[in-house]
Amino acid sequence: MYNRIAASIILLIGMLLLNPQIHAQTVQTGTLVFKTDGFNNNKGKAEILLFRKTDKVPDNPFKRSASIIRNKQSIITFPDLAYGDYAAILVHDENSNGKIDHSFGLPAEQLGYTNNWTLGVFTGMPSFSKLKFSFAANMQSVPVSITYKKGK
Repeated sequence: MYNRIAASIILLIGMLLLNPQIHAQTVQTGTLVFKTDGFNNNKGKAEILLFRKTDKVPDNPFKRSASIIRNKQSIITFPDLAYGDYAAILVHDENSNGKIDHSFGLPAEQLGYTNNWTLGVFTGMPSFSKLKFSFAANMQSVPVSITYKKGK
């Protein structure tokens, strides 16, 4: 009797391990498009820093993508991105050095954030929960406007 039970368990485990549907879950992807605006000028580049929940905001983005600025606007894309929750920071990298420059501990470059969040004295640092948005198949684009140092 115990041999039959053991054989049945082994057969069941084997069937589960060999079932391709269990192992090959298809991840659905799309192209995430950011429509950005509010830049003070067209110098340098616009860059989006993209974060997942497990990434440290604002220091370690999951992905980065940049584009030129025309008419104080830019479109930045992330092709083949899995649908899910993300957070993003828009940087006007005026000197094209690939980082957020600081002066006296404060960002020296223009910034914008998803979820209409703004950097201020009482808002604290940006975090994933403050900037979170959901990327889904029915999403056309994500608007992000410069809110920090706009017009300065």
